[in-house]
Amino acid sequence: MFSTIADTWHGSKWDVRSLIKAQDEKSISSATSVNGNDSDPYAGDIDKLQNALFNGHPMENGTCIDISLQEILQIIPKRRRRVDSYRGLASRLNKMGVTLIIKSQKSK
Repeated sequence: MFSTIADTWHGSKWDVRSLIKAQDEKSISSATSVNGNDSDPYAGDIDKLQNALFNGHPMENGTCIDISLQEILQIIPKRRRRVDSYRGLASRLNKMGVTLIIKSQKSK
């Protein structure tokens, strides 16, 4: 008797494990890179930069990209809206011979 009263008062119970599993599958499928290259997690971000700044042409060795934080957030949005969230991308571009300088109001 008490369980039926509790069900009507609290509502139906949800299977939380199945909801979490479905959410994880969505995030995994959306996290795959654009080029299909699973070994480089920054391939999609590099493609977005190339399309936005160089009209889709590949970046050349020795290129220097000087951009504000607000501009790069529009091209490559991040959950954490700070310069340090692009540190991995800057490191990957540095290995390619491209320098990424992001200026914010705090770091000018």
